[in-house]
Amino acid sequence: VSGAGVKIGVLSDGVNFLAQSIASGNLPADVTVLPGQDGVPGSGEGTAMLEIVHDLAPGAKLFFATAFNGIQSFADNIRALRAAGCDIIVDDIIYFAEPPFHDDVVSTAVNEVTTDGALYFSSAGNEGNFNDGSSGTWEGDFKNSRVTLPLLPGGTLHDFGSGVISNFVEVGGFVATLHWSDPLDASNNDYDLFVMDNTLTTVLAASTTVQDGDDIPVELTFAPFGSRILIFKADSAQRRALHLNNFRGELGIATSGTIRGHAAADGAFAVAAINVALAGVGPFTGGPTNPVERFSADGNRRIFYKSDGTPITPGNLLFSSNGGEARKKPDLTAADGVATSVPGFTTFFGTWAAAPHAAAIAALVKSARPKLAPNRIRRALTRTALDIEAAGVDRDSGAGIVDAFA
Repeated sequence: VSGAGVKIGVLSDGVNFLAQSIASGNLPADVTVLPGQDGVPGSGEGTAMLEIVHDLAPGAKLFFATAFNGIQSFADNIRALRAAGCDIIVDDIIYFAEPPFHDDVVSTAVNEVTTDGALYFSSAGNEGNFNDGSSGTWEGDFKNSRVTLPLLPGGTLHDFGSGVISNFVEVGGFVATLHWSDPLDASNNDYDLFVMDNTLTTVLAASTTVQDGDDIPVELTFAPFGSRILIFKADSAQRRALHLNNFRGELGIATSGTIRGHAAADGAFAVAAINVALAGVGPFTGGPTNPVERFSADGNRRIFYKSDGTPITPGNLLFSSNGGEARKKPDLTAADGVATSVPGFTTFFGTWAAAPHAAAIAALVKSARPKLAPNRIRRALTRTALDIEAAGVDRDSGAGIVDAFA
């Protein structure tokens, strides 16, 4: 079984070094790049993903399109790969503005192509998890601390627990984002994000966009190591569920629930990462000696809105009252820490490398059983996965390590 008869589409930044990989025999000469969608210049991560897929499923036909031309273009290219005949599509992308509580344009595209019969795989993310103490996420309902600061008038600060109004940044991230459970492009509840020094006497950074009815419920700023993050609610704003993420950083007060965006789409496989070195020179064996990578993002994910903005549970937009719907994420775990010939990715770590592993194994299943329905393939992948982390399906590894032979 080689993946023959299966078409696989990859979405990433770009295909730098593609000609070099073809010349060295690490990729076939017939890789199809959608017109104008090569993403060059980029890092070449797309080429590295293609190499992983080709190593596992050398008989599959490969396609590529960039996901780096904006969120709408990303969604369009998902559909374009399906229109080109791709049976399996995989990406390693997340946009900072992708919401945790609302299916957006990318999630919609994922669900469209999976409804049409494709299988879709996405990296769970490299933003850490609660169990390993690497989480940069805090999520829960807004809690009024009844505390105000002279520097921040006109509202109240969030209580992270036991009267603590700030969240210490233990490891600085790329960007700090705050999302809340309002519909996309229709938020009329004004929340702000402030970053202050350790003594709470100086504002270092802030995001204070006014949400007054036709806005996106998100604030973005930068939070360096040693600073403190504060969440501010305007007096007129309603209480909402919150999702704070110091992207690739770590927070002193953290929770699970890092996975967000299209990886949490109903139709997607969100893929966690496990270091291939744990398998030694043989196959993975599962069990407690095979944990996910410390940076691998965890679930689960609660969604409050459908893609058209319709609330799933009208009037109930909070965690504490079980609003919306819970989605078990990630779905599967697959290997990272593997070799490619692409400069910068000669040892390729991250859920970015794990997702194409899982996608390629799905291609082998489809190649072996071409008439098997997508839901049957999903069932085969999840029910035969090697259980790791907590017993059964869990928020760190999903069903476990995807097992090609099983």
